[in-house]
Amino acid sequence: MKYFKHILFTIALLSVGLSAVAQVQSDEELTGKSAYIQGLEAFESGEYERAEELLLQAKNNLPDAAGVNFALADTYLEMNNLPSAALYGKQAVDKDPENKWYRLKLAHIYRQAGRNEATLDELNTLLEYHPNDFDVLYMLADTYKSYGEFVRSNEILDKILRLRGGDSAVLMQKFRNYEALNLPDSAIVQLERIREIDPDNLEMLNLLGQYYARSGKTAEAKETLNDALERNARDPQSLINLAGIYLDEQKWDSAGTLLTDFVSDPLNAAEEKMNIARFLYSRVQEQDQNIHLKVETERVLDAFTATEQDFGPAFTLAGQYYSQTAQPEKALENLEQANQLLPQDEMAWRQRLQLLLQQERYEEVTEVGSQAHERVPDDAFIQFFVGSAYMLLENNQEAERWLENASRAPARRPFKSAIYSTLGDVRSNLGEHQSSDESYELALRYDPDNDNAMNNYAYNLSVRGENLERAKELALKAIEVAPENASYLDTVGWVYFKLGDYDRAQRFIKASIDTGVASAEVLEHMGDVYEQLGDMEQAREWWQQALEKDPDRTHLQEKIN
Repeated sequence: MKYFKHILFTIALLSVGLSAVAQVQSDEELTGKSAYIQGLEAFESGEYERAEELLLQAKNNLPDAAGVNFALADTYLEMNNLPSAALYGKQAVDKDPENKWYRLKLAHIYRQAGRNEATLDELNTLLEYHPNDFDVLYMLADTYKSYGEFVRSNEILDKILRLRGGDSAVLMQKFRNYEALNLPDSAIVQLERIREIDPDNLEMLNLLGQYYARSGKTAEAKETLNDALERNARDPQSLINLAGIYLDEQKWDSAGTLLTDFVSDPLNAAEEKMNIARFLYSRVQEQDQNIHLKVETERVLDAFTATEQDFGPAFTLAGQYYSQTAQPEKALENLEQANQLLPQDEMAWRQRLQLLLQQERYEEVTEVGSQAHERVPDDAFIQFFVGSAYMLLENNQEAERWLENASRAPARRPFKSAIYSTLGDVRSNLGEHQSSDESYELALRYDPDNDNAMNNYAYNLSVRGENLERAKELALKAIEVAPENASYLDTVGWVYFKLGDYDRAQRFIKASIDTGVASAEVLEHMGDVYEQLGDMEQAREWWQQALEKDPDRTHLQEKIN
């Protein structure tokens, strides 16, 4: 805590007795005062080590100068050397016990050092010399508050109010204390008193409106927030708070009209409209089944993008909203516009690519992803989505290139794991089995709970008939994470098949089929199990079902024949 440095300079000069008129000074005194003044200049410039050196020299030449001790205490405080700060602060106080600034500084040092009792002792002693001093009283109240003694703090604040009359800052401190004491009624009283003193304070009006609303005083809350809007009809926080009350009352039209009018007004700043849109979006996330809320949110978002056609963040937010509310075409439309307005916004590119990937529009993913990569190079997500699209297009060489680049880009460990897991799939498709296994192992090193990596790694090992015990370990761990996943159940069954345990194989593959989402490959596996169990009639039946589900599996006809 720095107290008016120009005052500090004046006090310090007086304390060392600098008076050319009063006395003839010795060389030692002149040297000390010169070092002192240079030390203050160094302190003001932030050169604390230099200030320390000069002030210690001054201290040596002027051992009885309280101002030098005070300056040293201030310097050591800035250097976070609290023991030395306390030492010199105490010396300054001892030499001039009534000096308000010296003792305030010492109290502040003690408070920083966590010496609670010492802090209070210095402040209470100071009040004996200056019983009605505002600075001392306010610091004492703030100290009690920081120690959790909120009642005692309010007693001191009440004394300040008796001495000075209404003071918004003091009343706000009382409000915070009552808030900490969980006494909302008393807290509201302080805000009401501030309102009487400073009726144009929008921050206070919003806080009071929120407190009224939380206390169930809806009428008072509305009156207060409408008062705020009469003073500034374009205050977004007042609009948000009032709209929040309407939403809680299920007055969807009232809330929606209030906010739509704001975002439709071309005079309002785009950033303030953004706060309105984010507010509604967050409410939808909390109540994702509320159709009334969704309608009003969409009206606001559409009005926002219509009136701010050059404001990229509006389209990014709208894209996020429509994506999460299962409206992919509107999401893609907004995200494409966001990409044009803010080509360096990686989030908009990522969301657009992810949506295209989910819609199986793989060619578009590769085209849009290439554009994104030019604008936002070395983004792991963009490279991953493009690599995944190439894999699904069965262009595994190009997929490998993109995924290798993604693996080198910065990303969090779980996403790194997903990249390496997909790279393992691609390399397996390319027949690069050693590299594939290494990729899966890296995936599991980055995220030991990556069940997709466990399953795919186990399945590839089982298909090759290699390291089957490791495959079984991985497959069993994967179904612990997702026990009803049809693919995972089939993998466990196929590992047992490769181990020659056809009974367990049949049971796990049946569990996969019973999920109702088993692929043609799983049906074929069941046929293979029955073949090994010697039941060719059942084997042919399952192979036939697999062929009907996927006519491209023409090799099954040979098995059936």
